[in-house]
Amino acid sequence: MRARDLMTPDPLSVTPDTPVSAIIRTMLDRNISAVMVTESDGRLIGLVSEGDLVHRQDSVHQRKQEHWLAQLAEGHPLNPEFLRSLHLAERTARDVMSSPPVAVDESTGLARIADILVCRSIKRVPVTRDGKLVGVVSRRDILRALLAQAE
Repeated sequence: MRARDLMTPDPLSVTPDTPVSAIIRTMLDRNISAVMVTESDGRLIGLVSEGDLVHRQDSVHQRKQEHWLAQLAEGHPLNPEFLRSLHLAERTARDVMSSPPVAVDESTGLARIADILVCRSIKRVPVTRDGKLVGVVSRRDILRALLAQAE
């Protein structure tokens, strides 16, 4: 199996200038744990995961604030006015994204993808064609493929 067979096509992506508050709202609304960051031409330049939002803070206070926001949200979107009052809207995807992203070509095999996820301790890997985002392979996608092979 290759990445093209496993991937979730057309994953949600944002621009580098997307406000963090919009990213958080989208992740909560869609029940996803990461968004890809692309340029206007579709070229993958990074990704923002829950881990990036929790770990990449400027102070201990901000790390605590993110924790309590997640607890407060309980899977529901937070009021945009509330988020603005916390100055989250001032930060953008560019400020918090993991870059350069660990990515694979659509022809990469299942074993190699699994190795990357394990060795890098990551939960997903973007899939590209000529540097442009075409999909994402997550741990869950691999589990689905393994189950399908077993059946």
